[in-house]
Amino acid sequence: MRFLARSLTLLGLALVCAAVSNALAKPERKLRWFPSVASTAPGAAKAAPAAATAPLPVPASSAAPVAAGATAFAPHPDKPWIEISGEEAAALQERGNIPVLDARRSSVYREGHVAGARPFSVWEADIDEKVQGFFGEGHDPNAPILVYCSGGDCEDSHMLGQKLYFVGFDNVLVYKDGFPDWQKRGLAVAKGDAP
Repeated sequence: MRFLARSLTLLGLALVCAAVSNALAKPERKLRWFPSVASTAPGAAKAAPAAATAPLPVPASSAAPVAAGATAFAPHPDKPWIEISGEEAAALQERGNIPVLDARRSSVYREGHVAGARPFSVWEADIDEKVQGFFGEGHDPNAPILVYCSGGDCEDSHMLGQKLYFVGFDNVLVYKDGFPDWQKRGLAVAKGDAP
């Protein structure tokens, strides 16, 4: 009997916490607890499911150029990040107007990084301030942001993607093979501290 009472109490507290968290969330991040009347009406159109992966950007070397300001990756507010390939990362960086963030430790960043990348190590004490500062710079929350680490088993870029998502960025692209792949491709690398 005591076990049941305690279990019900914990369940009630969990529901209250979930309701408060949902009430404080931004509108686009709120959970819909009950279906809306419009979505359950007979003949109501269903929304198209979100794409599981982003479309490929058009590489600059192809015959069809990317229009100025065109976005090859649509925002994905339902997920903190999506993974992209080295080819896609190179095409994005070649466009030049995409923020590129290096999630590795600063000491590793100084040894070599993607040219133009900024250091955003998830293992350093100031990461939350850096992420807030980046948001405060006025970047479009729906524009692509390229994030990378060392690829393979490294999860630093995914952790940084999560932090960016929680402050409001909805188009974080994680370069899944990371800096080692960038080097293998012979793409532009820089050394030293951030400019």
